[in-house]
Amino acid sequence: MRVRRPIEGAADAYFTRRMFLRQYFPALASAAALTVADMADAIVVGNRMGAVGLAALSFALPIFMIYNVIMHSLGMGGSILYASLMAKGEEERARSLFQGVMAVLVALGLIIAVGGNLALRPILVVLGADPANQVLFSTTAVYVRLLLGAAPFFFLAYGLGYFLRNDDLERQASLSASAGNILDVVLNVVLVLFLHMGAAGAGLATLIGVVFTTALDLFFLLRKGTSLKLFPAKPKLREVPQCFRDGFSSCVSYVYLMLFLLIGNNAMMRLAGEEGVAVFDVIQNIGYLFSYLYGAVTQAAQPVLSTYQGERNFAGCRSLQRYGAMIGISVGIAAAALMALLAPQVCALFGLTPDSGGELGAWAVRIFCLGTLFLGPNLLAGGFCLARGAAFPSFLVSTLRGAAVLLPATLACIALGPRGFWALYPITEGVTALLFILYLRFLYREKRDLEEARIYRAVIRNDTAELGRATQEIEEFCDRWEASMKQQYFVQMTVEEICGAIIAKGFQGGEDDMIQITLAAEDNGLFTLNLRDSAVRFNPFEMARTADGDPDPDFNAVGMQVIKTKAISFYYRRYQGFNTMVVKI
Repeated sequence: MRVRRPIEGAADAYFTRRMFLRQYFPALASAAALTVADMADAIVVGNRMGAVGLAALSFALPIFMIYNVIMHSLGMGGSILYASLMAKGEEERARSLFQGVMAVLVALGLIIAVGGNLALRPILVVLGADPANQVLFSTTAVYVRLLLGAAPFFFLAYGLGYFLRNDDLERQASLSASAGNILDVVLNVVLVLFLHMGAAGAGLATLIGVVFTTALDLFFLLRKGTSLKLFPAKPKLREVPQCFRDGFSSCVSYVYLMLFLLIGNNAMMRLAGEEGVAVFDVIQNIGYLFSYLYGAVTQAAQPVLSTYQGERNFAGCRSLQRYGAMIGISVGIAAAALMALLAPQVCALFGLTPDSGGELGAWAVRIFCLGTLFLGPNLLAGGFCLARGAAFPSFLVSTLRGAAVLLPATLACIALGPRGFWALYPITEGVTALLFILYLRFLYREKRDLEEARIYRAVIRNDTAELGRATQEIEEFCDRWEASMKQQYFVQMTVEEICGAIIAKGFQGGEDDMIQITLAAEDNGLFTLNLRDSAVRFNPFEMARTADGDPDPDFNAVGMQVIKTKAISFYYRRYQGFNTMVVKI
């Protein structure tokens, strides 16, 4: 039997690339705003307070890493499972999962806010702030106190953002994040530069910015028309640990980064004093830029990859991974080249002058940019695997670049002095890339719950002749996988009736009128049909009855009524700008 593979052609790329780009540009805008907001504290405080201010911010970075572990693990892991459940038509279960994840995030945020402030002094000592240096210690204390109080809002803002992006609200999520980050930047300038509030102003700006993001996320969430709902509250906590485990496989890197920051801060304090710690903080901020640039790609690809994985469109996943990697690596190389060229100016932006850490900073920036040539592929590969539900490869790359390679490289490079120390970045990323390539080549197996031979894929245009050829191939496919005569007839009928209704009622006669068909022969004898079309908003299942509730005499409507009666389950939603349907037969 000839099974067409148009996923590798232009027709199926129409769906894949448009869904990705629909997510990518908002994610890139959000990444840009997040980068500016994260750097704003360092830029403004560095220009106002110099090396002391930058060192205080650097000591606080491990707390951000703890936040990242919690909110990204639960948010990413939860949203991946949410997208997979929605792709299978299990909306109620997906909604309960969302409510459970958010309940846990709020509870953890409150515990950290209260407990952290009660134990502030020992926390500061662990972070590396020496009580003997009273100016640096008190500056760090002011900033950390506000940062701990902001924990519940950080967790809410990021958790809601993940789920909104997986519920076709990527623009709203990016708007919320961007607006909060812009407010953070503006308040940093006002509070630190004009009102001279120092570290307190930087911390307060961060707190207000994340509260504003949370408020906007809740506003979009509570609007009608979304699958995400807080009420009626039926949170289920049973799957929350699984969400954390899946997300943690990627976010474990933040645990390793926390250890690295503690080691790096103390090492640079010994090697180059406050100026060395200040340069270390600048490099970490530049690192955020590249993490966000590549994170925009994985963030944009995740909803599509998770959806495709749930549909068993494995070839579509591979096509999207190639396309996303091409875009991400191209943007990353351009950013690294520009950053290396303007290294002295970058350091000056953070308040480091040639006489106060600027020369060492420029050298460190250029060495770091060299390492980004390997950083991008590492982050993209791990993110793509995680989005498809393969947690271990993501865990492996995070562990290699965050601990197994990074920490020994750091300890070794400390012996090279303040200039040789920065070689740890290209060494870590290069060795990680090499080891991960070997793993992918010899040990990795693409995650599938069904062999690819049991999956039929096709893309048809606004053409009944193409539909006829597809139904003939589906008949052969069903016969191959031992469908009963009744089941085979009903599968063909479902494809023919739904696609025929879309062609007759949904399409507008444009060149981009296309339907993507994915049919899976399950191991349990069921057949799962996933359809995606480029028509205007059109739900064929609503054709079964008229507006008055009476049966619709239209021929297509009669067919829809038969499908609704005979199918085990059916589900429709408008997602990523396309109509999507799931029918189990």
